Formats: sequence, C-alpha cells, structure tokens
Amino acid sequence: MLNQHHSSPQFTLRGTVINGMLLFCFISSYGLAAESNTTTNQTEYGYSDLYGELTPTQVYSLVKNIDSMVMHYAYRYKPKISSSLPRNVIPVKNYRPEQVFLALAKLGDDIDLFAKQVGTPVIKRVKRQGSEAIPAEVFLLAGACLDSLSTILATLEPHNSFGDFYSHRHYERTRTPSDVYALVDLIHRKLTVLVGEQSKLDE
Repeated sequence: MLNQHHSSPQFTLRGTVINGMLLFCFISSYGLAAESNTTTNQTEYGYSDLYGELTPTQVYSLVKNIDSMVMHYAYRYKPKISSSLPRNVIPVKNYRPEQVFLALAKLGDDIDLFAKQVGTPVIKRVKRQGSEAIPAEVFLLAGACLDSLSTILATLEPHNSFGDFYSHRHYERTRTPSDVYALVDLIHRKLTVLVGEQSKLDE
C-alpha cells in the first residue's frame, strides 16, 4: 500500500473546491443521478453525503482528460518520443476504488516531480474519510492531478487556454474501477517516460 504524503498539503471531501468550478462542471452540469444507460448500482462502490452518487464512469471521464493533457505535452514538447509512448491498457478485474486511489497517488508522485521541474506547486493530496476510498474521493484526487497538470502547462504556455481538458465525456458502456485503474496505470507509464526524459535533459 502506498504511504500517504503527510508532508504534502491535504484536504478532505468537505470544504474542497478543485480549481474553483471542477466539481460544478463535472457534476452539476448533468446532475448527480445516474446516467440513463447505467445499470450498475450507484452506491455499490460507496456514497458521499456531500457529493451524492459519483460513479466510476464519471471518474473515468475525468482521468481520460488527464491522459489527453499528458499527450498534449508529449506531442508539443517531446515529439521524438511521443510515438513510442505506451498506448495499450493492461486489463485488470474486480478492482475497488481504493486501488484506483492508490494508483492515482502513485501517478501524483510523477506529477509532483514534473511540477518541481517546472517550478509549480505540488498536488494537494486527498485524505480518505473512511478506511477505503469511495468514488468521490477518487474523483477529487484525479481532479487534483488534472489541476496540477493544467498549472504546469499554463506555466509553459501562458497564452493558451486549457478549459477543454475539463470537459465531460459520455460513454455507451458503464465503466468500473478496474477500467479506471487500467487507464491510470497507462498514464503513469507514459508520464514515467516523459518525466524521466526531462530529468535527463536537466542533468
């Protein structure tokens, strides 16, 4: 199990606002209720009294935007290695939100290293309220990762706008924590290559 980063800023679910309007854009725009084609029990993976029925599909949508932002950086700044980055997910089964939370924490370590290279703040870590993370907490940590990447790119491209990376994506198939984990793992493998390449250039 990954250790929690007590030296990094932390925040709990209650009172958290990610990038001002992140939750508003992702949740309020289409409601907290399940999407019409969702067959999974919405409370199967845990329920947040503050944010309601956040689902793995909503978390997947947010993580997909993280992937898009990483690829934006790769194509813009590392074109020679962008074509060789990992592209295939490694499928897993029967994963829970807690395992996704830990995978995002590991991804956050890479993003923190990237942020230090650029000179931007590290990620504000999310603290679980229970013994295991629920989708709302996974969503918040994913949002913190996205915000950190957005800050990094805004520093590199001060005249560019990155609002499109906060769009909500709709999927025909309901996603599970296993799907989210596999995508987070893919992004981690990509960013490991990109951050490692940048570290070599900085030496």
